[in-house]
Amino acid sequence: MAKPSGEPAYAISAVSKLSGVSCHALRIWERRYGFPQPWRSPSGQRRYSWEQVEDLTRLSEQLRLGRSIGELIGELSSRSSSPSPRSASRPITRLRPELEELITRLIVGDIRGAEAVFDTLTSRVDVFDLINQMIVPTLIESGERWYRGDCEVFEEHCITEFLRRKLEVMIDAALRANPAPARLAVVGTVLGERHEGGGLLVTLMLERAGWGVIYLGSDLPVSEIVRAVERFRPDALALSFVLSRNLHKRFRELSKIVEVPIFVGGRSILNYQSLARRHGLIPLVGPIASLGGRDEGRSPGMEGETRDRAARRLIRAWGPVRS
Repeated sequence: MAKPSGEPAYAISAVSKLSGVSCHALRIWERRYGFPQPWRSPSGQRRYSWEQVEDLTRLSEQLRLGRSIGELIGELSSRSSSPSPRSASRPITRLRPELEELITRLIVGDIRGAEAVFDTLTSRVDVFDLINQMIVPTLIESGERWYRGDCEVFEEHCITEFLRRKLEVMIDAALRANPAPARLAVVGTVLGERHEGGGLLVTLMLERAGWGVIYLGSDLPVSEIVRAVERFRPDALALSFVLSRNLHKRFRELSKIVEVPIFVGGRSILNYQSLARRHGLIPLVGPIASLGGRDEGRSPGMEGETRDRAARRLIRAWGPVRS
């Protein structure tokens, strides 16, 4: 497959994170259905176009609604008059030119120009699309450019720190608009995980959904997370995993926390859902904005409930979890 002219090429790990489809599933679908058909780099690594990422995101949304993969790929391949696999509620808005402009302005140090681009984007879409179609893709794109050698480390940091600042402002606004949360979640990352984007995004979505959040930050030993759970007595613990190193060890450590349901998300979890479940953890996959929803009409506490029952209630509050 020829490399699309003028389009960035996304590695399979980035496609997995953007679309919510595991790397294993992408390889299986390619072999079984001939979809998606990636371009191959000279070293043989798979690379995907932005259009393929969009198709896979729509397909992933429909899979979570219970449709079959064979049917969806058939529709996508035929391009017939029947509806393509896209969200019935909110189609993906193409923001690529604006994203490219935002990244370019940040790389050259034009912070005020980047602010103007960001303000334009926020005026056009709601917070859910802003997260899934702008913030998450930009974070991933900056990492991909660094990985490919297309930008320097300091340039990648210019992008991620700009978005981090925006997320912190949005979190502060959500917290102020949520003065009496009914439930409490503790959010963070474990030792060795320094990527805070996922944790900040989860914090934002939970605060907007009526939860109170204590954000612990990154790179925290599980022993300290245990102490936080004992001190704060939250209704849920949510942890983000971007890297897969020491994953087995961290899952074993976390499995000893029995006081609260533990939700795990992030790029690594897409490919380790079964392992997470074997350790009693609850994987969260799919677009980050699917964590929204207020779960109205339910009692605020979880006292006296079993861990499984509490987990089921949280899943209803945060949206369905599918492999």
